[in-house]
Amino acid sequence: MSLSRWAFIIGTAIIAVAVLGIWLGEPWAGVWRWPTLVVLMLLVWERLRLPPSLVISRHIPKTVALGEPVNYTLSVANPSARVLQIETQADYPTALVADNALQAWRVAADEQQSRVFSITPTQLGAAALGSLYVRQLGGFGLCWWTRPLTEAVAFTVEPVRLTAHANLAGRRDAGNRYSRQPHSSGVELLELRDYRQGDSLRSMDWKATARRGKPIVRSFTREHRLEMVVVVDCGRGSRLQCGRLGRLQHSVNVAAKLSEFAALQGDRIACLVYAQQPLGQTPLAGGWAAVKQVRQLLGQAAATNETSNALNAALAVKQLLKRRGLVVFLTEIEQPGAAAQLLQAAQLLAGKHQVLVASLDDPTIGAALSLPARHWQDPYRHFATLEYQRGRALTRQQLQRTGVAIISAVPEQLDQQILTYYQNHRERIGGA
Repeated sequence: MSLSRWAFIIGTAIIAVAVLGIWLGEPWAGVWRWPTLVVLMLLVWERLRLPPSLVISRHIPKTVALGEPVNYTLSVANPSARVLQIETQADYPTALVADNALQAWRVAADEQQSRVFSITPTQLGAAALGSLYVRQLGGFGLCWWTRPLTEAVAFTVEPVRLTAHANLAGRRDAGNRYSRQPHSSGVELLELRDYRQGDSLRSMDWKATARRGKPIVRSFTREHRLEMVVVVDCGRGSRLQCGRLGRLQHSVNVAAKLSEFAALQGDRIACLVYAQQPLGQTPLAGGWAAVKQVRQLLGQAAATNETSNALNAALAVKQLLKRRGLVVFLTEIEQPGAAAQLLQAAQLLAGKHQVLVASLDDPTIGAALSLPARHWQDPYRHFATLEYQRGRALTRQQLQRTGVAIISAVPEQLDQQILTYYQNHRERIGGA
């Protein structure tokens, strides 16, 4: 518990009475004991009359997207017959970015109030909202009585999904998927699936619709569909922060969007995560079953303390891709010395496949160069930043000489640039 402002005022007055009584002497010296006794009795009575029926609940979707803000609702219900004043403060875990400011509530009798709060998850897997600390003002306004709420509000953090803001062919403005495949020669049946808004009526399978009792459509794909492997770096460099998320979390989101968009085009996809050695991979497959496998693998990805070895990952990719395809490395473009294995991996794959290396640009690094020097070490920091950028530029040039495509962008633009590259080059790569 903690005393209220009103209790501190009363306490100050009692102390003043006690000091005055000492100065005046008997019979005033012991007068302060009576108001003190009254206050103590009121505190006991206030605690006994504390309504036990205050109902507090929190609601959040069972599944949320990594790095995307999500709202949850905090509700306070007062079934008692008098007005309640409470204060709440959330204690979020480190994997959630949110405002934990103190919230003041005044809830009338038989009233329920709700407020919406926004959080941003930064780690994959199972998560919880954490504890909620609640304190309630007593009936006489003398003390705040603490009521910790430790009920676990659990949810799961998954990679993001392709949304309507991806302004690419294969999706309409409202985010509804539609088929880009012509129903003529040169195509083959990929799968039977449930009807989605925007599907052509010509793709309806009426026999399957009658058999299952719901609209079923045929999903077609070109016979020379593209094969693509997305390679995600889980080495120690992926632990570095880039904005609110780590580099690995950004890569996971990009890989999830790219695999979903490729499935919409009827292409075959696989995913491989690696550090010193490959840590896991999905088979090369098409359709939404392949997307589910990729998302499951990405949902289990975790950064390690190992040094990444892109060459070992490239050897595993060669076993997956039997004909020309697209290999997308989501990794860091480092200094030429540290990127030697990435260069070897690119040379190994570029002879047969199209290799794309995508890397994040940290906006704080470029911004540091524009800041004036305020400390004696700032010139050395600027020099180190320039050397870092020069080394990355040199690595880019060496990769491009082997025929590797390079995309380097800030987190907010990287996924869009990769999807655009894939869309613009899939016909040429898949038909080669």
